[in-house]
Amino acid sequence: MKYYLIKWTNNLANGFGGTAQGPIIKILSKYKDDVGLLEHEKVHVRQWYAVLALGLLLSTLLTLLVSPSLWPLYGLAPFVHQLLYKLGRPYRRWCEVQAYRKQIAIGGYTSSEFAVAALVEKYDLGLSIDEARALLID
Repeated sequence: MKYYLIKWTNNLANGFGGTAQGPIIKILSKYKDDVGLLEHEKVHVRQWYAVLALGLLLSTLLTLLVSPSLWPLYGLAPFVHQLLYKLGRPYRRWCEVQAYRKQIAIGGYTSSEFAVAALVEKYDLGLSIDEARALLID
């Protein structure tokens, strides 16, 4: 079963080859054959589903155990991953490290320096080159 949708595009934020928003993956057309990039974005989709499940579970528990009037919390569950990603640097770091590890493992690249550079420069993670390299190796 396919748990994501792919849209090939020629228009993404500068410096990015792909993005994932919920179950929707957008990848630049020039990277159509980059298996590693697709796997990177699929990791983000799985992260979104995991946080969605936790959000729905928490909403259910609060609605059943605290008050039925809390049912509108269900509507927030699809947005929890995006909020954590944007507002929580440790969560964003964890998400990107997991995705780049998968990309490197599957992609068949000759070097992982592109991932080190991305972790240092693109995501506001506050990492040095050595810290980024160590995170990808662990």
